Amino acid sequence: MKFPPNGIISLLDERLAFNLAESTNQDLVLNEIWDEEFSQALKNLKLEYGTSQGNEQLREKIGEKLKVDKSEIVITNGAAFGNFLAMLCLCAQKDEVITVQPNFPPTMDLIEGLGFKKVLVKLSFETEYRIDINKLFTQVTDKTSLILLVSPLNPTGTIHTKEEVLTISERLKKEYPNCHLLLDETYREATYGDNEVIPSFAGLRDNIITVSSLSKCHGTPGLRIGWLQSSNKALIEQVGIAKMNTVISNAVLDELVALQVLRKEAEIFKTRSRHSLAGLNLTKKWVEKNKALIRWVEPKAGALCCIKLKENRFAKDQVEEFYVLSKAMEIQIASGVWFGESKRYFRLGFGYLTIEKLELTLDQLSEILNKITQN
Repeated sequence: MKFPPNGIISLLDERLAFNLAESTNQDLVLNEIWDEEFSQALKNLKLEYGTSQGNEQLREKIGEKLKVDKSEIVITNGAAFGNFLAMLCLCAQKDEVITVQPNFPPTMDLIEGLGFKKVLVKLSFETEYRIDINKLFTQVTDKTSLILLVSPLNPTGTIHTKEEVLTISERLKKEYPNCHLLLDETYREATYGDNEVIPSFAGLRDNIITVSSLSKCHGTPGLRIGWLQSSNKALIEQVGIAKMNTVISNAVLDELVALQVLRKEAEIFKTRSRHSLAGLNLTKKWVEKNKALIRWVEPKAGALCCIKLKENRFAKDQVEEFYVLSKAMEIQIASGVWFGESKRYFRLGFGYLTIEKLELTLDQLSEILNKITQN
């Protein structure tokens, strides 16, 4: 089986000077979490195999965050691998997996890459990418093994409410008891300023699975540490076995660093939530300044948002020109095509650059927008 190509791979392989495409908070530097105790732990670390479920202390720390027992958690290679393991363990060949569009490309492409039938529920910019539950259930059949939702959603920062999730869960229990609901909560803790962190859906119902990671909110995508949570003991056991048969275990070095990240989490969030708020406010001003040319969906969480080039101001060739000129000025743009939209839409990340560099980049983007529409 083959995975389709997607331009999002350029985020790994092409690093332009002004990166508006990235959706993480600022990258963490080890010095931010360094202390003598951590230094000694690193020196004494035995580079042995990890366990199938993952470092016990790390799982306990994550359990405290989610208000669930550590036995419900398996450490994974990022949230993406959590999604992979959930599909692998819950779905059989010819089963259906439902997810939404737009969405993170590997989430959508993984379904068919593993040999399952992909069913996409199209969300709309015009309704701010909110989900219509009745429309969702028109796509559910007896062959549907998994519904995979993302909250906050990448690339828009919109969220699902607790009421929506409970409604979906209860309907599945009554109408499709063999189908599970998976919530990817990767951006859940990426809030702004003093805003409270959005509560997790972990432990809400036994047919709900959650995945998340330290990549986005903590600024450690290179650490490749995430987790899968479920109150279904049989599923957790199967996920551990599947993990052993695919990657054996996580790296014990990664798990030790992850544990230290969580111990320093309050400090990390304090600086990054303030930075994200400043980036969001700057982006708001930029959107207002260019409102004759663009529209946006204001995010509820996550250092990212969705921008739309207005149809009455940008013809198809002008949309193409926008990307050409942006790249020529070393501005990295996350095309809507990556996420299942058209090029008229793009993801704008406002948490990755310094505020000074973000302001400069948005000014350059304004120049590009005005240059194109004045021709």
